[in-house]
Amino acid sequence: MHRIAIALLSTAAAQLALISTATAAPVNLSTWTAESYPAVSGFPAGDWQVAGDSSSVTQVQNGQPTVFFSDFSARNTTVTGTIEVLTTGDDDYIGFVLGFEPGDSLAAGADYLLIDWKQVNQAFDFSGPPGANATPGSTAFEGLAVSRVTGIPTADELWGHVSFVENPAGGVAELARGTNLGATGWADNTAYAFRFEYTPSALQVFVDDVLEISIAGSFPDGRLGFYNFSQGDVQYSAFDVIPEPSTALLLCAGLVGLVARAGHTRRTP
Repeated sequence: MHRIAIALLSTAAAQLALISTATAAPVNLSTWTAESYPAVSGFPAGDWQVAGDSSSVTQVQNGQPTVFFSDFSARNTTVTGTIEVLTTGDDDYIGFVLGFEPGDSLAAGADYLLIDWKQVNQAFDFSGPPGANATPGSTAFEGLAVSRVTGIPTADELWGHVSFVENPAGGVAELARGTNLGATGWADNTAYAFRFEYTPSALQVFVDDVLEISIAGSFPDGRLGFYNFSQGDVQYSAFDVIPEPSTALLLCAGLVGLVARAGHTRRTP
């Protein structure tokens, strides 16, 4: 029984060592993938230009909704990085997606979280090929918000965080707005430090170390992505990812409990 206890203690110690040495890993953006939603009139696909050192990427087009997504799952991680609009020429959406999967822009089963930030209020009605965007116009409200995207929403639905009956294939449901930035737009040529803590049941979003969004629910697995809609010259840089240690901690706690029980088990006569 003592040998069992020693083996369990060794395993627990190894797990704790892994946790204690966990550090932020810089994200290599050269392995990420760009994807854009179906075209609407006057709005080209996104153009994501990765820097030579692969530590930053700039989306240069004033175009349709577009995502630049990772090659790793965002769930059970903490992600940090900086976003900055490098122009004074526009006022539209910048942001992120969590739980995104390759092909979600055309997937009936798409289900992911959208964290986007609009600089000013703006009503707009997008047009496109017949049947491609047959929904009413909508209003994009100034500020930071988190929404859940399902199926294949139209540009009008992504713009206003709404779901229209004219599009049974998908929609957008706004879940919450930022505590301090929910009605405040981003500023030109200003770098904002974001931090995301994302698990199957919780999301926290920090901006410049201030908690802006904290929601609970049942959230999808999938990739981290950068998001733009009708906003060019947006740079994302210096992103790091840290695996969430909670799973390992729970395992260690269970092993410690087994050790305690093993140590108190009496031998049978």
